[in-house]
Amino acid sequence: MSDFGFASWTPAGVKNNYGLVPISVLGFFSVTNGQQSGSASYTLPSGFVMEILQVSSDAAYTTTRRKINISGGSVSISSVSDTDFGANTYPAVAGFIIAYLRAA
Repeated sequence: MSDFGFASWTPAGVKNNYGLVPISVLGFFSVTNGQQSGSASYTLPSGFVMEILQVSSDAAYTTTRRKINISGGSVSISSVSDTDFGANTYPAVAGFIIAYLRAA
């Protein structure tokens, strides 16, 4: 890494800031404002797990929330209450769900 910017270390003093890490995108699908259902499936190569990013494509705000679950190569969207801020819950805004690979 550069001598400039942000640096971090493990408790043992080993640098662990890798900067921007490239990812391998499996695929993506669009979601609409307020959408609380849907699914997609992808084939995972051996030794990898799937993770997701939600990216907004609209400035419209909603208090509606959705839960995005991952199981193997499957992504599923389900409804949750507007006050659920638990794990894997996101604002139900218009945008894209991007599925990508991470080494297991």
